[in-house]
Amino acid sequence: MRVLSPLSAVAIAVTLLLSGCGESSSSTAGSEFAGANGSNGPTTPTTPTTPTTPTSPTTPTQPTTFDEAALVSNLVNNVLTPALIQFDEFAKAQKTQIGEYCVAEKAQTAESADLHEKAKDSWRATMASWQYVEMMQVGPIITNSKELKGNIYSWPAGGALCSIDLDIVYHDDGVINGNANNPYNIKNRTTDRKGLIAIEHALFNTNYDHNCTTVNAALAPWNGKTINERKVARCEFANTVAGDIVDNSAEILSRWQGDNGFASQLINAGSSGSQFDSAHTALNEISKALFYMTKELKDQKLGEPLGLFTNSCGSNICPQDVESDISEHSKENLLANIRAFRQIFTGDGSNADNTLGFDDFLDAEQGSDVKQRMLTGLDEAEAALLAIDGSLQDAVENNTASVTNVHDKVKDVTDELKNDFINKLALELPQTSAGDND
Repeated sequence: MRVLSPLSAVAIAVTLLLSGCGESSSSTAGSEFAGANGSNGPTTPTTPTTPTTPTSPTTPTQPTTFDEAALVSNLVNNVLTPALIQFDEFAKAQKTQIGEYCVAEKAQTAESADLHEKAKDSWRATMASWQYVEMMQVGPIITNSKELKGNIYSWPAGGALCSIDLDIVYHDDGVINGNANNPYNIKNRTTDRKGLIAIEHALFNTNYDHNCTTVNAALAPWNGKTINERKVARCEFANTVAGDIVDNSAEILSRWQGDNGFASQLINAGSSGSQFDSAHTALNEISKALFYMTKELKDQKLGEPLGLFTNSCGSNICPQDVESDISEHSKENLLANIRAFRQIFTGDGSNADNTLGFDDFLDAEQGSDVKQRMLTGLDEAEAALLAIDGSLQDAVENNTASVTNVHDKVKDVTDELKNDFINKLALELPQTSAGDND
């Protein structure tokens, strides 16, 4: 991934959307580890076919001649690390931009409306950048029950507007529920009350009344405040949350980088001091991140709003269940996820001279047909997404077939991922994806 400087959040967000498209776990390891070098597959995508049913896992009889250590190194240095660094840059820029808006809003200057829009644009760019990281969940992002990830982005668990509204009031008061012995500290708040979801509500929601059905003494005065007072309180809360995101991003980077960081553990797999006993084990750890496309992207971001799974509307079409519904940023999130998957799959990252990826590994293991089906599926999923006019929420309700088409194209990729991909490369099916037969 090309590392971007946070110069223009607007340009990045628009470019991301409009640029062209180019639990039983008995199944553990693939059984078609060929151990034969192969040339690159055909450049013309082939028609996707139904993936074969995975055979029983066996131990490879021949060691692969493919340089898995080189693949791990490229994915770490040119895809995963740049994504984390890029998000950190956008998170810092978001903090600065929101802070500038808060000052203007409090002073009610003529620039406050323009700075509000710039603050929202900084959130869009930060969210788009985080959605790349969402597809790259390894190491410190997933340790300790994904604590650091949750502090930055708790979807789908977080986002209850009443909880966020309560924290906006507590933040404004400086204490929790009027208790002077319980000062407000963002570090002590649960993940559902902070992170990018909380900032989205604070910056984008044009309903300035609270969203609680039960009102406590601290919340009671809120609706009687002026709109400006409520805007200022929301902005200052968002600014504190943005600072917390910066802190959590810095913590992820500190655990990722350095001689003893997780990136080094991956790159030095098989060496003394690494927790991974081989490059293949390290590669398997990275490959697990790709399965975000099965549950989170396909099932939760698309399937649940489409009524394919139980949702807020029972099991009916449910537009309000799309991700980032207040900001109408759902399509950008999905597009970033798909493109991040492609970057891990192809190894096309910050170094144009090194694009070693899983696609090359498939070529080496006589899996060029699998590679082409997956690349075709990614192209078609992206094209289907870009073909949707308006917001994803509107499309779910008024053009359901277009969203169903995106879901089906994503499923083409995940079917390959769960079957021929892991079998050809002798990789493990994560427990979260085992037994997923859709």
